[in-house]
Amino acid sequence: MPESLIDIARKLNVAPSTVSRAISAPDKVAAKTRQKILNYIKETGYHPNISARNLRKQQSKTIGIVVNDLCDSLIAQAANIMQDIAFKRGYFPVLLSTDESRTKERESIERLLVLNVCGVVIIPSSTTASLLDHFNHIPVVELDRSTSTCKNDEFRMDDTAAMQMATSYLKEQGCKHLSVIFGNIDRISSFKSRHLALLNCSQELEYNSYFIKGVNAQDLIDGARKLTNTIIESNKNFSVEEIGSDLNKEVAQLLLESSDNPAKITGQNPIDGFIAANHSIAAGIVQGFYDQGLEVNKDLKVFTFDNPDWISILPYKMPSLTHPLVKAADLAINRLIDRIEHKYSDNVEARLLRPQLCVDKSSQA
Repeated sequence: MPESLIDIARKLNVAPSTVSRAISAPDKVAAKTRQKILNYIKETGYHPNISARNLRKQQSKTIGIVVNDLCDSLIAQAANIMQDIAFKRGYFPVLLSTDESRTKERESIERLLVLNVCGVVIIPSSTTASLLDHFNHIPVVELDRSTSTCKNDEFRMDDTAAMQMATSYLKEQGCKHLSVIFGNIDRISSFKSRHLALLNCSQELEYNSYFIKGVNAQDLIDGARKLTNTIIESNKNFSVEEIGSDLNKEVAQLLLESSDNPAKITGQNPIDGFIAANHSIAAGIVQGFYDQGLEVNKDLKVFTFDNPDWISILPYKMPSLTHPLVKAADLAINRLIDRIEHKYSDNVEARLLRPQLCVDKSSQA
C-alpha cells in the first residue's frame, strides 16, 4: 500500500492536488487521469486519512493553519488569534500541530491537500520547503520562521535587531564574557538566524555559542539544564586544557560537542552572563542555576528571548525580549485571506517585526 497521497502522485507522475481532486472532486479531473488514479487506489487499497467528500461545498472556504507546538502558550495564543480571524472573515480553519516532527508535518500537508484548502499559514521547519511545492496553486504564508525560498509572504521577529538589543543590554550591565545557548540550527530557522545575528553583532563582548540538538520544548529544557550545569562547572574549576579527572573529561567533552568554536573554550575567561535563544532554553538555564546554588542576576546575568509567562513568578526579575508572534499571526492570517480574495496581489513580502526590551529598572546594575 502506498504510504501517502504524495507517493501516489509520484508513482503516477501527476500532481498531488490532482490525486486529491480525483478523490474529493472527481468531476474536476480529466476522465482518463481520474480513472488511472482511482484504479491505482483500488489496486493498492489506499484510503485517505480524511474524507473530503463531505466538505466539498466548503473547499473554497477552508484554510490550513499548521503550527509547531500547541503546548507552547505563545504558539497557542497565536493559533487562537488566527482561528478567530479566519472565522470572522468567513473561512473554516483547520488547525494542525506538528510537534516538531517531520512525519507529522508531512501528514499535515497531506491532510490539507486532501481537503483542497484554499490557503495555508505555517510555522515551517527545515524540511517544509519541498512539501510546500505541492501548494503552488494556492497562497501560503510563513509565520515565525522562514524556508528561505522567497516564494511566500513571511511574518516573523527581526532576529538581528533582537540579538543586538540583547548583547547591548548585557554590555551595559557590565558583562564581558557570555555563553549563548541555541537550539538546533539545522532544523529551526529562527535559531539559525539568531546565531547569524550574534556573529554579526559588533559588540565588545567575548562569547561562546552552544547548541542543543533537540527540537521540542522538553528536549530544549533538558538540554539547556545539562549544558548550563556543565558550563558553570567548567567556569568554576578548569579550562579544557586542564582536564584531570574522568568527570572533568566528560564535562569537557559535552562542551566541545556543543560549541561552535571549541578553541575558544580553552583558557576562556570566566563567564558573567547567559543568553537563551528562546524561553524553553531559558527554563533549562534557570534550572541549571538552581542545581548549582546560583542566583540569576546576583551571580550571573541571564537574558532570554520570548518573555515567557513564568518569568512573573520568579523571585527576581529576568531581562527579556517580548516576541511579536501574536501581532505576526494577525498580519499573517489577514494577508493570507487578502491573497485568497485577490485584495492583495503585490510581490511576496518578508516583514520583520521588532521586539521590545522588557527589563525591571530596579534589577539593573
